[in-house]
Amino acid sequence: MRPFLYAATMPRMSGNSFRVFALSDLHVDYDENFSWLEQLSDKNFQDDVLIVAGDVSEELEKLASTLQLLKSKFAHVSFTPGNHDLWVRKNQTINSFEKLHELLKLCESLGVHTAPFKIADSDNPVWIVPLFSWYVTAEQGEQSLYMPREGRDLTMAVWSDKALIRWPESELPIAEYLFSLNEIYLKKTYDAPIISFSHFLPRTDLIFPTPEEIKKYNLKRPPKLLINFSRVAGSHLLEDQIRKLGSTIHVYGHQHRNRDRFLDNINYVSYGLGYPQERERGHVRMESIEPKLIWK
Repeated sequence: MRPFLYAATMPRMSGNSFRVFALSDLHVDYDENFSWLEQLSDKNFQDDVLIVAGDVSEELEKLASTLQLLKSKFAHVSFTPGNHDLWVRKNQTINSFEKLHELLKLCESLGVHTAPFKIADSDNPVWIVPLFSWYVTAEQGEQSLYMPREGRDLTMAVWSDKALIRWPESELPIAEYLFSLNEIYLKKTYDAPIISFSHFLPRTDLIFPTPEEIKKYNLKRPPKLLINFSRVAGSHLLEDQIRKLGSTIHVYGHQHRNRDRFLDNINYVSYGLGYPQERERGHVRMESIEPKLIWK
């Protein structure tokens, strides 16, 4: 595999009062989801930051138009790709690695952050640190978040990634490679609190709702599917990197189940649009018609 060539800029930002919002799993291939974003205020977020934790669209054109829309509403947008963003159809000549390069170059051209940056405020400075991530499957070793579930231990064949993610051949597993791209960020000196974010999950205990969450949000049981999400959830490698960073808050996506938990001195937040049918059925609960406020 060729070396990762993209070099993200890391500007030192400054401004007045600001807030940080989080959103993931935009899936704007659904018109309802793009309409949800269009309805966000054009005035309320002009001094604010939006974290987008992956899965915008498999189509670069739709991803570009979505990021442009969000840039018009927020002062700063920071993004890291999810698996859907790297899907490649059979009629496309590029592989998922080359698409990752194209995606990051697109973000650079749009002024969307894909590397750490600091927002300096006299009272409330913060670093925003996007992390590349992927999942480790059960077959790939102990860094997987896999948990056996009776009747739900089917192979990767049931997941679309099996057909739509095409990595070039490499001696290094793709998850390890993507996590290695974060090493330069782990060595930086950060002089303010850190909000990190990834698309994939860093811990197994984030996968399932707590009894308190089920009661608070009146969560409904999802349809009985013979799948085991933990097979493609994420990796303990990500948790290790978050701990090395010293994050105060970590935002993630991918699971289409919203969470807000404080575990071992870090606030883990997932807040995604998911699919329209998931919202209609109550499997994804939105707190309001705006992204989730995580810092002010």
